[in-house]
Amino acid sequence: MSSPEKAAWEIFNSLDVKYVLVVFGGLVGYTKPDYLRDGQYRIDSQATPTMLNCLMYKLSYYRFVDTDGKGFDRVRRTEIGKKYFKLTHFEEVFTTHHWMVRIYKLKPPKNRIRGKTKKSKSKSSATISGKRSGTRKNPWH
Repeated sequence: MSSPEKAAWEIFNSLDVKYVLVVFGGLVGYTKPDYLRDGQYRIDSQATPTMLNCLMYKLSYYRFVDTDGKGFDRVRRTEIGKKYFKLTHFEEVFTTHHWMVRIYKLKPPKNRIRGKTKKSKSKSSATISGKRSGTRKNPWH
C-alpha cells in the first residue's frame, strides 16, 4: 500500500488479488494510532510526493474532496494535499455513507489479448474459413 499505484497493482495482481478493502476514518474522526509515530504523518500540502502518490493515500482520499468541497480530514485536522486525481489501475466499487469502509476492484491488465497466441491465429483462421464453408471444427482437437 505504500508503493505507487502501478507497482502496487502489479504486486496485488501477481498475488491474484481481485479486491482491496480500505478502512478509513478521515471523515468520521476514527483514527488508528498503531500506524502513527508521535501522532503525526503529513497528508496536507506539505506531504512528500511519495506520500501523495502511494496507493494508501489514493485509495483513502479518492474523491474525498466530494464530501465537503475542501477535502478536510477530520482526524488529522487538515485539508488533504492532493485533492483531484484519477485511479488508473483500481476501480471504486463500494464506499459506505461515512466513508469508513471502501472497496476497490483491480482493473484487468491492459493490452492483453485473452486466450490468443501465435499458434491460435492459424487455428482461428481455419475455424473461420471452416465456418464459412459450412463445416465446424472443434478447437479442442
